[in-house]
Amino acid sequence: MPNAENWIIDANPTKDFFISMLIKDIGTTRAIIDLVDNCVDGARRLRTNGDYDGLRIEIETAKNHFQISDNCGGIPVDLAREYAFRFGRPAGMAATPHSVGQFGVGMKRALFKLGKKFRIESTTQTSRFVVEEDVEKWKQKEKWEFEFRELEPRRQRVALSETGTTIRVWPLHPTIAESFSLETFRGRLAAELSEAHIQSTSNGLEIVFNGIPLQHQNLVLFQSQHMKPAHRRLVFYDGTKRVNVVLYAGIADSDPSAAGWYVFCNGRLVLSADQTTVTGWGETREETVPKYHNQFARFRGYAFFDSRYASLLPWNTTKTGVDSDSPRYRATRLEMVKLMRPVIDFLNRLDAEKDREITDDKPLQSAVKAAKPADLEDIATRPLFLAPKAAVVKVLPQTARIQYAKPLEKVRLAQKVLKVRTLREVGEKTFDYFYKSECES
Repeated sequence: MPNAENWIIDANPTKDFFISMLIKDIGTTRAIIDLVDNCVDGARRLRTNGDYDGLRIEIETAKNHFQISDNCGGIPVDLAREYAFRFGRPAGMAATPHSVGQFGVGMKRALFKLGKKFRIESTTQTSRFVVEEDVEKWKQKEKWEFEFRELEPRRQRVALSETGTTIRVWPLHPTIAESFSLETFRGRLAAELSEAHIQSTSNGLEIVFNGIPLQHQNLVLFQSQHMKPAHRRLVFYDGTKRVNVVLYAGIADSDPSAAGWYVFCNGRLVLSADQTTVTGWGETREETVPKYHNQFARFRGYAFFDSRYASLLPWNTTKTGVDSDSPRYRATRLEMVKLMRPVIDFLNRLDAEKDREITDDKPLQSAVKAAKPADLEDIATRPLFLAPKAAVVKVLPQTARIQYAKPLEKVRLAQKVLKVRTLREVGEKTFDYFYKSECES
């Protein structure tokens, strides 16, 4: 009988291949945001009530290094040993409720993406550890393991203000160093950082990038007594596990680059200003929604998926889009299309009104101007968008503009005889006089 070892086929991946594939499909900004995701998960472990006031994340992109630090409670030693440095989430590993670091690859992928060495120092109330590694040397090791360089269990609890995590990566890969030197890259990273965690920053979390606190804008929709956004709630179950979905649809400032649907998973933005079939644009089945056009530049839709179990949410592994095959997302998308239709109808009528020649009868534009921005949390539940009743536009006769120039002295005399104040009235009165005298007779 042949030796049993001869029946074994080695399928272990090489570290070089694994790392190259791991970092291939993620951009630099998204890799950095993955590290921010881990800080946000720390804030969620620390503040289960969702109030992050006083918590802070600092990010630094320098010529020779990258650094991110937070005061969000630190990484417990057991979490570091059993999960944080694993490639993927181990079976049975308890996840942070409502977490955004869901796939177990974000931190490692970011470290490999950015540079050649890394150092992680983390302090909790009961422990402190340091992990430091040269990636090139680690690749040569047979085992897929990291080692603590320093490990200090503490008998006495330290103050929460002294807890947190700092990650430093150096030297940077040449392409990363080049990106960090570009103002356009830094501007894009700042914008994406602000956008990705807009919910957390709204709840008090501060994100500082290269010494400058990032600003965020509250999510708003226009609202008035006569115009109200749609606001619906959905619930999906997977056994006893629940996914909550909150939808909003309405209008805001006219901005083609900001119009569309925004999709969040556990507070993390995964789809921004989407104007594609992914969120229902161009849908031609039960509910018909046209392809996006700039006359819909006021449309805003927000979809918030939230679950204690992050694996049930419809996001992809890079958190840059949705999993369109998710049954929960497919069902939600049908509701998104239904909510869009009344808003699109209103915007079509608004656009038609703008094209009318007469300027003193613009009820829809007046209704939009009268509406005020309302934060999403201040919008009451409503199954469909309520358009102003004045949105019923009268079908008026077609008009044409008549323009001509005459000597001012003669025009002033005609104005005096007609007893009118404006030159427009002179034109209208003289036209009416001619039409009555020459056309009606």
